[in-house]
Amino acid sequence: MRESFLKKKVARLPYIYEEVADPDQKQRICRAILADLPLWFGIPEANSEYEHRVREYPFTAVFDGEQAVGIISMLIHNRYHSEIYVMGIKVAYHRKGIGRGLIQQVKNQAKEEGRWLLTVKTLDEGRESEEYRKTRLFYQSVGFFPVEVFPDLWGPENPCLMMAMILTTA
Repeated sequence: MRESFLKKKVARLPYIYEEVADPDQKQRICRAILADLPLWFGIPEANSEYEHRVREYPFTAVFDGEQAVGIISMLIHNRYHSEIYVMGIKVAYHRKGIGRGLIQQVKNQAKEEGRWLLTVKTLDEGRESEEYRKTRLFYQSVGFFPVEVFPDLWGPENPCLMMAMILTTA
């Protein structure tokens, strides 16, 4: 039986979206999801940092029955701005609406808390990657737009693209 450390549980059939509060559970779920996504999360040191830092951040997991199949964790910068810290959905569950559901959930939460800017960082097209091309297209399809490239934030071999979405007017 799955441990339940919930603040809020939302059903978007056939999946359950749960806000997870327990730091150990966040870390375990994050580790399992990232392990299923080596083409996106292939740097062990970065994965270790994600696994450690999600313990401190708001975190939602998506379940298919007892199995966690997706995650999103948010970094709250200030009362106006939140950032998707890490998001991943197991490959077998891609293109099933789970990512859109996660984005909708964090948009709703940010709006409820008075934030009006949502950002995400992803790999820029300066480094060819079919997986990240699809990732950028996904973010654009849900309302994000490119803002700035940080060529050295993650090292010159991994140029960082910051994308943003305006949730409401200030």
